[in-house]
Amino acid sequence: MSEGSPGDVPTNAPASAPGLRKDVIDQGLLTIHAADTLLKEYRATLAPYCPFVMMPPQMTAEKLRREKPFLFLAILTAALCDNMPLQRKLETEVKKAMSECLIFDGQVSFEVLQGILVHLAWSQYHSRPRRFSQYLHLAISIIIDLQLDRAPEYRFWKHIVSFDGENDKNSVSWGREEQRAVIGCFYFSSTISQILQKRCSFPYSPYIESLGMLLATEPEYSSDRYLVHIVQLQKISERIVLFSTPVVPEIHDPNLGIEHYYQELKTELALYRANLPFPLTENHVLFMQFYAVELYLCQITLFDHRPAPQEQRHGSGFQIEALRMGLTAAKTLLDFYICLPLRCDLAFNNATWVQLGFAVTFACKLVITAMERSVHPHTADLCCALDISNLLSRCILRIQTLITSDMDASGDRDVFYHFEKRLKRIQWWFENRALSRRKNEPSQLGTQLAEGMTPSSGGANLYLDASQPPLDGFDAQFQWPGLFPDASIDDIFVDWVSQTTASLEQQRLG
Repeated sequence: MSEGSPGDVPTNAPASAPGLRKDVIDQGLLTIHAADTLLKEYRATLAPYCPFVMMPPQMTAEKLRREKPFLFLAILTAALCDNMPLQRKLETEVKKAMSECLIFDGQVSFEVLQGILVHLAWSQYHSRPRRFSQYLHLAISIIIDLQLDRAPEYRFWKHIVSFDGENDKNSVSWGREEQRAVIGCFYFSSTISQILQKRCSFPYSPYIESLGMLLATEPEYSSDRYLVHIVQLQKISERIVLFSTPVVPEIHDPNLGIEHYYQELKTELALYRANLPFPLTENHVLFMQFYAVELYLCQITLFDHRPAPQEQRHGSGFQIEALRMGLTAAKTLLDFYICLPLRCDLAFNNATWVQLGFAVTFACKLVITAMERSVHPHTADLCCALDISNLLSRCILRIQTLITSDMDASGDRDVFYHFEKRLKRIQWWFENRALSRRKNEPSQLGTQLAEGMTPSSGGANLYLDASQPPLDGFDAQFQWPGLFPDASIDDIFVDWVSQTTASLEQQRLG
């Protein structure tokens, strides 16, 4: 009887283990040799984008299958991103195993938390409707049930029963594995909820930051030293959400306008980057997170905050500065993505794709805004450097290299087929808006706008200081253009991260 099959479950197997049923090896979906290859692929390629569940070098597929069968299944599923039909079959097995662990007779365990984290990290590969939010809340519920959101010495119900007074102070803990998992739940909960403007179910706490500091002090893996910086950056990001007027207006000093909060947070982000002990480009997750946070600050400042009449008349200079900051951040983030090695993006986690989708759609909104007659003279250099039309075309070409002709059992295509469609919708929206703006402007300005969309000689290498807008002769009395949400482009972004079924999406497109 093969190891892991019914009747041959090791006595030390966790009670939550789906080893009581035939696993994917027993079913013949994969061989143990193929599983070893996928485990190595996870360790080398995927784990850098999910440094919250690490696999030690000595861990083999056979050992992981025996000791942590649910995590084993989740890792195999994530690593099959080059084989969509088989990946979707394993995804079904993950759902079955998860239901056995959490709904039927299984025991909720730390291994289940790790498996769910891996599964939701690459949820863009799941069949539709995708359940990112539901998986995330399952993971958070396990953290709460196991009291992992507090230090081990405060998990009173977990105390080991002993007559030894010293041992009584010890409680169940999974050490560094636990610390990474808690940070991972925070990262996915906070980053996704912020961009999608939903309530964060697992927000920042000083305890989460302390876990990152502990890992950085004695790192077991090189990625451990980045985790505290991921937490600290997201802490700043959550402060941006708090300063958004529609969320919690009671925190605002009525004597201070949005400009004060913008400058305060912009300075905080600059200090954060200056104090990093390594170049930002050294870690892809942190790099994309940083520029997504900068873009979100611009979104709050320009689009989500409706200025009072006095702000409209006197605050336009800083809004030009915010617009330039957004254009610069968009160029930096999207150029970084375009220049990555081909197929590197197969390993991106779901949060990274949400950040990229946000950057693309927001960059288009910024450029359309920058084409306003009163604004364009102060942003033309950055629009030229960004060259959004060309950038959109290059993004589409890059995504097209990832599309396959494969279909799953339901007839659905891979995620990159749908990403390409969404990028083309964004491109269509932008080109139509840009054309409309040019037609509505005087001929001389319309020519300038058209020229501003294409970089001049050497324009592709043009990096300008967004903090020094050319405001000489700027008229602070002009009426700031309408910078509030545009339903059509916002719907395109929502579609990018849509959790709805294919049939509903077709209805929207129809």
